[in-house]
Amino acid sequence: MNNSIAEEVKTEDINERIIGSVEGDPDGPTVVILAGMHGNESAGVEAVKNIIRTLDGIVPPIDGCLLGLRANISALQHNVRYIDEDMNRIWFPSIVNEVQETPEAELESSERVEMKRLLAALDGIDDKTNGPVIMADIHTFSADGWMFTITNSDPKQRKLLSNLHVPMVFGIEESLLGTALGYYQKQGYISFGLEGGQHTHQLTEYNTTASLMLLLQAVGCIEEQYVDQIEKYEKHMRSHTKYLPVETELVYQHIIENGDEFRMRSGYKNFQPIKKGERLATDKDGKIVARCDGYILMPLYQSQGNDGFFIIKEHES
Repeated sequence: MNNSIAEEVKTEDINERIIGSVEGDPDGPTVVILAGMHGNESAGVEAVKNIIRTLDGIVPPIDGCLLGLRANISALQHNVRYIDEDMNRIWFPSIVNEVQETPEAELESSERVEMKRLLAALDGIDDKTNGPVIMADIHTFSADGWMFTITNSDPKQRKLLSNLHVPMVFGIEESLLGTALGYYQKQGYISFGLEGGQHTHQLTEYNTTASLMLLLQAVGCIEEQYVDQIEKYEKHMRSHTKYLPVETELVYQHIIENGDEFRMRSGYKNFQPIKKGERLATDKDGKIVARCDGYILMPLYQSQGNDGFFIIKEHES
């Protein structure tokens, strides 16, 4: 980013955007946590605060660096998914380049202003570390049910995320276009999405906190003896997800078009088994049925969003 554009981003915005940071040995990994990409998903922000409080002042300090950022501040302030457009659907290189090169006043949406300011907060992250950069994009969802990670099926990434004891879902990162997850994967970062639970469920913040602490241990930022909670977090996560499939893959995505009048049938939750032909939802054309057996994922129970539901099945290695 050139200096004239960087100067447009006010210092107070960056201060508000940074949830917190912990700096240790620069030869260690850098973990960047993006929270609140959707403004009605604030549990991730609270989870990062929990982690910063836990790690602040530990001795010896962490190996590497941790940076937690609010992504869509305006939407978070209004507790809505987005103001003008879905911020997690505009991370195409052409749009990112345009946002970087365009003065703020000329950007066409609130989310593009947020992207510009977020990019400024991330500017130079590679120059501040000699180790790998890990990018975790934290989300929650409108239905009930269990948490999961969105990742590719690369063996190294699968091995890393297995330490979180959270089900992995492959393929969604390819079907959802314009996500920050996909953008940063192409930049060479280890990048994944963590769907921590239902937006307001009492366990969502705790589960997200636990998963991210286990991530920090898995990448080598912290060691078990430095943080008393690690053993407790691991025991909890193993128990919480022990009946769920470890690795799954996407087999169907129902996309909502404008004017569809989509309505999900009530009562569905993540990882609920479904059968081919089962009525899942309705729209202006009538019934929408499951095209195959599997598990339902992220059935839509909110007004904003273009993904009605996903169907996944257990991954065959």
